[in-house]
Amino acid sequence: MSVTPVHDNASVEKAQQLSQSLYMTRRTTAKFMGVSEKFLATHLTDGPKRLRVGSKIVYRLSDVEHWMRQQEITR
Repeated sequence: MSVTPVHDNASVEKAQQLSQSLYMTRRTTAKFMGVSEKFLATHLTDGPKRLRVGSKIVYRLSDVEHWMRQQEITR
């Protein structure tokens, strides 16, 4: 089995389609959620799941959306 390295944007988009996931930085995640980056930094235990890749923290879009659905307020 050979592995093709991901080099360009088209390959990255194809990889995201295959994995059905998108990974976002803390800044992008904060903008998506409409909160500050500080909010994400201070809600490590009760916020959306995050992953550490080397020294970077990333958030899976599906995890962020799942967490946001759990925050729904019902009347």
